[in-house]
Amino acid sequence: MQNELKAAIRFNDFTAYFGARGVLAMAWWMGAVHAARIRQDQNSFPFLQIVGTAGSGKTLLLDYLQKLNGQTPYSHALAHATPAGRARTFASAGQRIVICEEHGELGQTIDWDELKPLFSAGSVSLRSGDGQSEEVTFRGALVITASQPLDCSDAVTSRMVMLDLSAADAHTPRVRPEAIGNLNASEASAFGIEVNQAGEWICGSLQAFLPACQGQLTRKYGASLNGRTALNCAQMICLVDLLCNLLAIPQDLQLETRKLVHDIAFLDTMPY
Repeated sequence: MQNELKAAIRFNDFTAYFGARGVLAMAWWMGAVHAARIRQDQNSFPFLQIVGTAGSGKTLLLDYLQKLNGQTPYSHALAHATPAGRARTFASAGQRIVICEEHGELGQTIDWDELKPLFSAGSVSLRSGDGQSEEVTFRGALVITASQPLDCSDAVTSRMVMLDLSAADAHTPRVRPEAIGNLNASEASAFGIEVNQAGEWICGSLQAFLPACQGQLTRKYGASLNGRTALNCAQMICLVDLLCNLLAIPQDLQLETRKLVHDIAFLDTMPY
């Protein structure tokens, strides 16, 4: 079954193109399907920030991932909307993964702190025409794409897991983009079906293994590791391990992906 699922989503071609960063993105995507439940259980689910210059593969990666759960593109240019418009977008997303594009156009800015509630309680405040306010729960998950790391507060940064596709140590593609770009969405949706059916296993395993994983990170990196970052990284390590179990991913790739998460934790302890 594992080999059939890997073949259906062209997993080997996917990792030949994106390497461990692709595995980390897929692990987050698997968790994002159950983001509302994870926030309910643990009071948080991290945002995914995908950074990369033109041609680094951001669009290819997201197009591929969306096929896994049969999601049609749900992109949103944050700076092009008013705060009320952004709130409506998040409120109407349902359990979908919202992809927010940051293009950094001159004169267009956003207060990134607006997004902080989506990390934990997921509450969104909507105002009606008569001035009344209604609290709606965001049940989806948030991806932010940008050419450079966001210029935002530490409070927002600590709510994100950043994946830099242009990093010096980024994986060099070993296949052409067409190897995964023309993936059949119908066949790829087998992954989404499997992940949906495995909700109890995914969320229950996170509950069971997260405390130990978070404790290991805190002991390894000390008091200088932000508690929120430790929780994000612990969630991601657990999700990576669950994905590796689901797809029988080789141990060397699992360890390489885990190292990416540990790098996030380590960099959080560095003084600036």
